[in-house]
Order: sequence, then C-alpha cells, then structure tokens
Amino acid sequence: MTLVTCDLETHYSQDYSLTRMSETDYILDSRYETILASVKVGAGATEVFIGHDEVARRFAEIDWENSAFLSHNVRFDGAILAWRFGCVPKLYLDTLSCARATTHWTIGRSSLAKVASYLGLPAKGDEVVRAKGKRLADFTSDELQAYAAYCVRDNELCYAIFQKMRRCFRASEITLIDLVARMFILPQVKLNEGILDLHLAEVLAEKQRIAAVVAEIPKEIFSSNTKFANLLTQTGVEVPMKTSPTTGKEIPALAKGDWQFKELCQDNELPALVQALLAARVSVKSTLEETRSRNLLALSRTEWPGQGAGWAPIPLKYFGARTGRLSGDGGANWQNLMRGSLIRTAIESPDGYRIVHRDASQIEARMTAWMARCDYLLDAFAEGRDVYSEFASIVYKEKVTKENKLQRFVGKVSILGLSYGCGAARFRQMLFIGNGGISVKVDEAQAQDIVYAYRDTFPEIPRLWSHVEVMLRHIVGLNHRSRHSSFSSAPYQYYDHIPVEPDFDSIVLPNDLRICYPDIREGEYDQLRNRCEIVYTDPHSSTPRRIWGSKGVENLAQALSRIHLTDIAVRVFNTTGYRPFLSTHDSLDLCVPASEAAAIDAELARQFAITPAWGEGLPLASEGGWGVSLAAAERGANS
Repeated sequence: MTLVTCDLETHYSQDYSLTRMSETDYILDSRYETILASVKVGAGATEVFIGHDEVARRFAEIDWENSAFLSHNVRFDGAILAWRFGCVPKLYLDTLSCARATTHWTIGRSSLAKVASYLGLPAKGDEVVRAKGKRLADFTSDELQAYAAYCVRDNELCYAIFQKMRRCFRASEITLIDLVARMFILPQVKLNEGILDLHLAEVLAEKQRIAAVVAEIPKEIFSSNTKFANLLTQTGVEVPMKTSPTTGKEIPALAKGDWQFKELCQDNELPALVQALLAARVSVKSTLEETRSRNLLALSRTEWPGQGAGWAPIPLKYFGARTGRLSGDGGANWQNLMRGSLIRTAIESPDGYRIVHRDASQIEARMTAWMARCDYLLDAFAEGRDVYSEFASIVYKEKVTKENKLQRFVGKVSILGLSYGCGAARFRQMLFIGNGGISVKVDEAQAQDIVYAYRDTFPEIPRLWSHVEVMLRHIVGLNHRSRHSSFSSAPYQYYDHIPVEPDFDSIVLPNDLRICYPDIREGEYDQLRNRCEIVYTDPHSSTPRRIWGSKGVENLAQALSRIHLTDIAVRVFNTTGYRPFLSTHDSLDLCVPASEAAAIDAELARQFAITPAWGEGLPLASEGGWGVSLAAAERGANS
C-alpha cells in the first residue's frame, strides 16, 4: 500500500472559518476554495499543487484503492478529498488521532505545532495567519511561494510525526482510526427533517416552561457560589468541589473555568431544569439539547452534491478520553443521545437498508466484577440472572422482581454505579436524576445504607479498589518523585489476571496503549485516610488532579471495555466489510442492506460473545436488533 501524505490549505475569513462553522458546513459552503495542496508519496519529496484544477489533476493520478491517506486531522482533509475531489483511499491515517493516544495527555494539545515542538521537530510557521480573507487570486507571487513553503513544511512535519508514532499502534488500532474517520467522511445514515422539527418544538416548549420557573429565582442566587451550590443540592445534584488555593479548604467548583463545573455543564443526562439552571449560571441562552437539536435540524436540510439532503456525517474523536474511549465532537455529541429522544427516531437508514444495533450488556459492571474476582456477580452474569432484582431484594429485605420497577431501578443503579466507590451523596443524585422516566428519592441515611450493603455483599470490589491504589502508589515509587513513598523499592504484587502493567506515569493496556497520569506523585496528607493523596498533572487543569483506588478501577474498567468493543468493530469489518456509522461506550451501529440485516445481527451477536484473549472467564452478553431507524433497531423491531 502506498502512503500519500497530504496537507490542504483552503480559503477562510472572519465569517467563514472552522471557528464559526461545523466542518460539514465549511466544506460544503459555496465560499469554499482550495488554495493549494502539498503531496508526498511514500518517502519522496513533497510537491505543491496550486488551485482546484491542479490539485484535482494530481489526485486523479493516484491509485487511491491501493493508497493510505495521511494528514493531521484526516477527518477534515479526508472529507475535502472525498466531498470536493471524489477520492476515497483504502485507508485513512491521522497524526492528530495518534497524538490523542500518546502525547495529548502530557501536553494538553494535539495541534501540529504543539506535537512537533514536543517531539523536537522543526517549528511549524505562521503563514496561514496572513492568508486570512484571501482567495487564490489575491495572493502575490511571493506570498503564494511563502504559503507553498509553509504547506510543504506542514506536510513534512506530519510525515515525521507519523514515523515517530506509528510503532505505538497495533494494526487493530490503525484500522480503528480509519473506521472512526469514515463515520464522518462517508456518512451512511440520514436525518428525518420532519421528526427533528417536531423534536425541536418539544424542546423549546419545555424550555419555555422551565424558563418561567427559573425566572422566579432571584438573580443573586446565580451569582453566589454558596447560594447556587445550595440550589443545585436541592435539585438532587452533587456539587463538584475543589481545593481553595488560598485557604486549602474544599469549596464549590462552580467557576466558569473549573473543569469540574465544565463537566457538569456538559452532562446531557441531567434533568432539563438542572441544565437550565446551569445555563443561567453562565449566562447561556440555550440548553445542550436545544443546541444539538438545532444543529441536527440544520444538518438534515444540508444539500450534498448529487446525493440530496439529509446525510449524517458523525464526528467522533479517536482516543477522546484518557481511558481510550471515543468521544463526541462537532457540537452534537452523538454518543450521548437521550433515551427516548425523538432524535433516535430521526436517525434513519436509506431506502433498501436497515440499521443494526447491538450493545454489550452491563459491560463495565461485568469487567469490574471480573477484575475483582467477585464470584457472586460473575456467576450471576454468566447464568443470566437478574442481578438488579437480586441486589434490590437484599436492600429491601423482600423479593424484588422486574415488576417492582422502582425497587429494581435502585438495584440497577447500585450495580452499575457503586462499583467505582460512589458515596452516598453522589448515589442519591444518580437515583434522583433517574433514567428512562424513573426517578427515586432517598434520604442520605438510606443512601448510605445501600452503599454499605453493596460493599458488604460484594467485598471483593472494595478490595480491588485497594489493590489498584497500591498499583498507583507503585507507579509513584517508580518515578522516584516522592522521597517518602514506601513503594519506591517494594515489588508490586498484582492480580495477575488483569491484563495491565504499571509503568512510568502510566498503566499499559493490552493493546499496548496507556492510561497516562503525567508526573504522578504524592500530594497533600489525607488525615482521614492516614496517607498522602495521589495526584498527577493534568494540562487541562490549573490544579493537580487526584487519583485514588476506586477511580483507578473506573479508568481500567472503561479502558478494557473500550478495547473489547472496538476490537469487535474491527473484527466485524474484517469479516463482513461493514463498518459502524456510530459507536457509543457499549454499542455498535451498522447500516446494511435490508436483505442482510438478520445475518449481520447474528454475526454481531457472535462477535460480542467472543471472550478477549486477555479476558479468560469474563462473562459476556449483548442485546440488539435491526430496524429502519436507530430507535427501532434499539428496541429490536427486526423489520
């Protein structure tokens, strides 16, 4: 396969740029213009081609069916290659994705300039800044020559970065980068404009109703940390906290710049009232769901050259989270569509096709139980027992079945939420926020009793938290950064069935990638636990981030679950040739010919049941189906 490294420079201005528009709108806009492109074939010299016609001529000479296309942000460059030039390579490669999995968690950015600087490569240059507002005809000969040199330098940097990073990635991860890129570049499903229009109307009506409630709240409450924290507590929300840099005490983390508050504001699962309160706090006029609904409605009306309207390119980030999970991008967050939302109904397959959906049942709870060697849970999962009802029966001291929806919901939230050391306050919030239209309100004492019952019933899981904390402290010792660390020279005794290894500043995963904790070290002394906290440097935070045993378990469960799921996607692609158009943390969605829907669903079920080579004894299960819409596939319409 021939490697083709490419960098495209396109017209942009104050009003027409990626800072103001989505990638889809930008590339399909009538103002779009290719200024120039640099192309490097294999290890050969980089050549520059100026203007659309010259670039198109060069692209037409390349055997794309036998070529890999490499760029820094292949989602953007690859979309231009496909949408504007009609060229689709055999494989998409992306140094931006490679950086997200390697250098990002240390330097905090994955731009070409930042990555090149971190790797000791030549500086990027800034000629692109002087190109703002200019069309090809506006450049002087000297300006165009300088811009071409800049484009060549970018392309050479991209190639050099890839040569340094490629050894970090297994073939399965390279394929995954390609699959994620194609979710956006080659959209497979469509959006129903009428359904989205109806959904937006419902969202706006709900917003108007809630606005009347919010309007009754005195404005000073929104400007006071203490009063706003109390307001959130009354709605069932656990207020995020931070350490005050002046007093050293715990205070509400409710400033616009606090990462904890930003995470809270981006939680689509919060009730609409809570989202409205958060929006009022930061003076934002629209809620997350309103913004998403407007963006998707506009996308449903977008005309594609020769293909009509309504196609849905889905932007996801490869290794968008520290644990390796994919993450939402592009303003819509396709990974976090609300349960029961009409958006799921609006996502439709084209005529003659069906959407096939399958999700891994309770994958993180199963992974945690497996890591902990919790026989009770492992046996229950393996035998297909109703674990939620069983634990609810323990909590309520009476037999609970699926008919007892509220009690069983408490059992479900317990099994899915308490394995990561969740405390009573957070657990109360989870029950109150609810899911699927069910919400349960318990007082603090009841919540605490349920937390204790979980830990007493499954004692192997708290022991796993302690084990992982030992692992984290061992990494601190490996780094030799704390002269008081008692783990600096002690051998690390680990659960040998867990397929990870502690290393400098990181935990090595079975796919050879890492969960990174830069500059992990001992922090302030925790009097309650009679030991020092463990902290690490997060380039996205102004203060050190804490990590502890149960949080480390959460990181490991998510990382291993992600590897299991994405390996399935790669195997299905290699076996059937079909690729997912969407993936969430526990599910895959494919769009296939209607005549093959049942067979692909069966193949997905088979693949989801395959135990990973590193996961002997891990009990697996899945649910799925197919239909004309995502909602129909999720409920197993099978028609």
